[in-house]
Amino acid sequence: MYANPTIICAFPILAYLYIQTLLSKQIMFEKKDIYHLVIFILIFIIYEFPYKTNLYSNNTLSEEHIFWSNYLRPNNPPIWILGIRIFVSVAYCLLTYRLLNKYFKVKSQSELIKKIKKWLYMFTNLKLFLAIMLTAAGILVMTSVKQRGFSSDFSEPIRALILLFIVIFIYKKKDILFNVPVYLNQNDYNNLKIKEEINLNEIFKNISHKILIQELYLNKSFKLIWLSDKLDIKQKHITLAISENGFENFSSYANHFKINKSKKLIKVGYLDDFSIDALALAAGFNATNSFYRIFKSSTGLTPRRYAYMHNKS
Repeated sequence: MYANPTIICAFPILAYLYIQTLLSKQIMFEKKDIYHLVIFILIFIIYEFPYKTNLYSNNTLSEEHIFWSNYLRPNNPPIWILGIRIFVSVAYCLLTYRLLNKYFKVKSQSELIKKIKKWLYMFTNLKLFLAIMLTAAGILVMTSVKQRGFSSDFSEPIRALILLFIVIFIYKKKDILFNVPVYLNQNDYNNLKIKEEINLNEIFKNISHKILIQELYLNKSFKLIWLSDKLDIKQKHITLAISENGFENFSSYANHFKINKSKKLIKVGYLDDFSIDALALAAGFNATNSFYRIFKSSTGLTPRRYAYMHNKS
């Protein structure tokens, strides 16, 4: 199993940016965060540069030593690059601890916040452990160079095992890893709890069926609070059920029924006897301008054009 050292060097940098993004409640990285990745790119370029391999020395090298020297580190980089890698790992660990101490300096009684704090510190401790192990592996390599006269990076198996351990650890904690942004926002956390406890798809099917069968959307009072009282379902549950099924908000959900109603009326020849204003009212719209705009946005056609295309087909 081969673990590229430059990839492992990216871990503390990315972990720092991950925690910074969480604590600052950013949706994505800012432009200034790209500068941190430049450090990794430079290390990658320098580390992967094909340095000359010097296998000629006064020491006698076994075939095994030569094999592992070339297999594990064919580019044979200078020791100072190893030092830079170690320095970057340790530096970003310290920067992360600084971020955490600054954010959590005010104690909270919330069990959820305590859980998040424990996870983030544990994640950072893991990162520090990686840096320490890289340092230890680096010392082994330096000792190997000094005593044997060749730069065989025998720390590769160690890095591979560390990387495997990190993957397993993070996988077991994947729930909190992906949901920390939600946990940090109390409103999002409450929504998550509702989604876990309530069958929102069943609620959506139920309210949609009743709205359609009883044509509740034709009522002038058809709004979220009115529907909540009418069906005896919490407003929050209705809102989440709607959003979970692809609607931006209650207004777009209501317009969905009204536009479908207007299409049905057009298909049975409603516009042959009545005006656009009458069609708008019959579909549940209070204003013709709104109906006209929403209809065209939904179908790509005006009501008259829609009627013409339907009759033509």
